[in-house]
Amino acid sequence: MGEQDSIFVKMLIPQKPFSVKEVLSVEIPAVDGPYLVLPRRAPAMKLLKDGVVTIINADQTKTEKYFISAGVAKIRDNACTILTHNILSVEDIKIDEIKKSLAEYKEKENKESHLDMIDQKKTAFLEMIAGYFAK
Repeated sequence: MGEQDSIFVKMLIPQKPFSVKEVLSVEIPAVDGPYLVLPRRAPAMKLLKDGVVTIINADQTKTEKYFISAGVAKIRDNACTILTHNILSVEDIKIDEIKKSLAEYKEKENKESHLDMIDQKKTAFLEMIAGYFAK
């Protein structure tokens, strides 16, 4: 695989790499709309919102999708680094577990009359995933 026809994607969650691989393209959920990163893309910094990252693997036979929470993407030198707090592979999602977690947060919210910032963010992330599967 030549240097010019692929990009290096690093997905990082706090303090550790989640995934590092060479791919053909990656689409990120930028705040200003979906943003496609291809080889030789101009350097950029993008703020990310909760959404789906879509990766086309180097041999074009496989598309991978990941849910991420808000974060930032740095695009430079045929590389795209995604920094976020939560990443879940679509393949690993068990929608029943997501719904169960959401119900637990709702219950907690009812008891305590509000959720703290961290729980609010977790709930928003889970609701985004549940909404995606409800389509």
